[in-house]
Amino acid sequence: MVRCEKNTSEWLPYDRLQYRAYFDEDDNTFNRNVLWHAVSLQQADVKNEKLYHTPEEIVTKCIDSLEISFKEIISRLDQGLPWVINHDDKDLPWFNKEGDTMPKMRSLFKQSDIPISFTGCLIFPKEDLFDFARELVTYPYILSYKNLDVSHHTLPFVIKITGHLTLDLLSTDKALLTRVLNDETFDSLLRITYRNRL
Repeated sequence: MVRCEKNTSEWLPYDRLQYRAYFDEDDNTFNRNVLWHAVSLQQADVKNEKLYHTPEEIVTKCIDSLEISFKEIISRLDQGLPWVINHDDKDLPWFNKEGDTMPKMRSLFKQSDIPISFTGCLIFPKEDLFDFARELVTYPYILSYKNLDVSHHTLPFVIKITGHLTLDLLSTDKALLTRVLNDETFDSLLRITYRNRL
């Protein structure tokens, strides 16, 4: 059962302000003793793909790959605890207007009497996360809206879903991040480290 919570920070196993400060090297509030390790997983060989496929086929292939990778990461980390999904830097309304994009998500909001203007996080069990996986990995891209952070409720691990159709994996636990990445599921994806730090 998916539910919504207004206070996102209460559900995260890390300091959200410190996490956000990580992305701003000039932010003096960033605790340099808390190291975030990060890798961006991206579709490889897009330039070569253009020779053989239409842009729509390339995007569909990329989304298929992201969905498979997203589910694999969730499966590897899931401990029967909830997953927290929120906009990455600040909480904003989940939908900025009515429309027909994201039909499963919009239906969830309607059935649960959640206004589209709701600001806060969504709490998903693994089964529902799998059910909504395709819409979640395309949310920032299709809506041209905010990136999403999908956080484990107890592990310091974040899956950042971006509008560039990438999955960025971040953790303060380098060994955990390395263990997740050591899976053949990700062999076909480019791995680009943030600030040369894995």
